[in-house]
Amino acid sequence: MSPTRALHAISQMPSSALALLLQASAHLPSSLDMSDVLQTGIESAVGVLGLDTGAIYLLDGDDLVLGATTPPLPLEFPNEFRRERLAGHPHIRRCIESRTTVAVGDWTTEEMSDAEKAVCEGRGLRSILFVPLLVADDAVGAFIVGSTGAVHSFGDGDTTMCTALAHEIGLALANAELHESLQRSHKELEWAYDATLEGWSLALEMRDDETQGHALRVSTISVELGRRMGISEDELVHVRRGALLHDIGKMVVPDSILHKPGPLTDEEWLVMQRHPESGRDFLAKIPYLAPALDIPYCHHERWDGCGYPRGLAGEDIPLAARVFAVVDTYDALTSNRPYRQAWTEADTLTHIRAGAGHHFDPAVVGEFLELMAPAQAG
Repeated sequence: MSPTRALHAISQMPSSALALLLQASAHLPSSLDMSDVLQTGIESAVGVLGLDTGAIYLLDGDDLVLGATTPPLPLEFPNEFRRERLAGHPHIRRCIESRTTVAVGDWTTEEMSDAEKAVCEGRGLRSILFVPLLVADDAVGAFIVGSTGAVHSFGDGDTTMCTALAHEIGLALANAELHESLQRSHKELEWAYDATLEGWSLALEMRDDETQGHALRVSTISVELGRRMGISEDELVHVRRGALLHDIGKMVVPDSILHKPGPLTDEEWLVMQRHPESGRDFLAKIPYLAPALDIPYCHHERWDGCGYPRGLAGEDIPLAARVFAVVDTYDALTSNRPYRQAWTEADTLTHIRAGAGHHFDPAVVGEFLELMAPAQAG
């Protein structure tokens, strides 16, 4: 259809149909969710054309995959029927290959394949439009809209409207695909970073003669306790990373101090007490890890202000660090160390309870004791 005829056909459309087209065109680009784009697209096509039902299929090699329908299919609709061979649907194949809309005024008078007949009978279709979906110059699928029961007469305006909608849906699909690709890349990068952090934490444990798995255990429990304390899911990601790297600053502590079997001298203790600042300085240079600084920098602070390196007290200590301090103490005391045997669960919890209001935040201790109650009961 020429541009002049297309403009004329659009000008003849009812104002309600034009309003629906504009509404669909405005909404489609605003969504980056593939399912939402597909559902909005098919509902818009059916609404704009004043038809009864529709479906969008996407190409997957030589298969058609059902993306969305209106009215929606029942939840119990078998998954095996959501994928069809393109070869079994010659009308869809023709519209895709020709890049043009294929109209069927009354399918009962047309030559249809068995697969097409099954769809028409199952959906109660009578008149059908098969419209190609293009992303750039690539055909990615098709949408099918139609009437049920009575025959519907299709005109140039219907074809023009379908072409306009297909263009808008194609643009929205391209945006959604790009967004999903970026999301996948971002997630894969996060997994790679987190695997690296776990490797760092294991290396630190080996150097510090720490009980194997300590960092992973305290990170898991800290996330669970942090959630109970109202820390958001976005922030809990940083709680986990900070817990994994809580002693990263010990990298600069000499082995002679880190592995000294006896008590540290005053000078050696000053060196040891600088490891939270060393951890802060190291992580602050990595933008990805900067939000995880609270635990490595502040987990040796105490509720009563007698901790280090800054002597923070009460709620001036970041919540993530207050949470971690309790969990770290619990795991350390219940683990065997070269210089002592593990404490019992009961003795450890008694010690933590006694530290509430002095060493630990009382609210965090209360939540921690509730968190550990089922394990104790077991």
